[in-house]
Amino acid sequence: MAVTVAAFGALNNESYEVFAKRLEHYAQAHGMPVSLISAAPYPNARAESEPGRPLRGEALQDETKKQQLFEAVAADARKIGALKSDILVMPCMSMIGFHDGIEKVLGRGVLRLADALAEKYKDIDKVGVIHMRPAKKRIEEIFGPKAVTPDEQQAQALLKAEEQAKAEGTVAPVYAAMKDIVENWRELGITDVLFARADAPKAHTSAAGQVKNVNINNYFDILAEAVILKAKELRKK
Repeated sequence: MAVTVAAFGALNNESYEVFAKRLEHYAQAHGMPVSLISAAPYPNARAESEPGRPLRGEALQDETKKQQLFEAVAADARKIGALKSDILVMPCMSMIGFHDGIEKVLGRGVLRLADALAEKYKDIDKVGVIHMRPAKKRIEEIFGPKAVTPDEQQAQALLKAEEQAKAEGTVAPVYAAMKDIVENWRELGITDVLFARADAPKAHTSAAGQVKNVNINNYFDILAEAVILKAKELRKK
């Protein structure tokens, strides 16, 4: 019998789709059948703020909006039947800081992405992490001193690439900047790199994700593998 998994809180449908593919991959690799249900994007398919469904950035600045986010995400989870599922997950880096509040409103624990990331790299001395700018503090909280994040020059190169990408309507400049960072880290002896950006799924299959002699993961892979390992634990009980 398959272990049931409920996914919610992701920014867009692509996140759910990539997570589903990686979950299927690890399920097959471990011979552990799972059944996945996913919610609609939060806050919506347009990724625009609505009454009672604020953007994550807004919720971080306002306690009332933060509580609204907790309530809205929990409601999304209930709507798809998450409370009847064996494992609950939020496949989204920018939701990491909201787990406590959402769990409290929902009344159920969530398999935390932060814990999955920490577990994945627990035996690694140094891990390079390419993240969205607001996530720097959160990355440091998860990995501590082992985390190597873009320095000021690299961060500026990423910012410039993001602006160029918007102007040109292509993410290619961002992936080129990420590739440069990975290659630079490799020269410094860093052989493990995590793509923790919102564009991680596509970046992983781009030139940035194909740098030789570097172990590159994205957070969808790590969360999916953690879910399957948890599913195997549940089946032993």
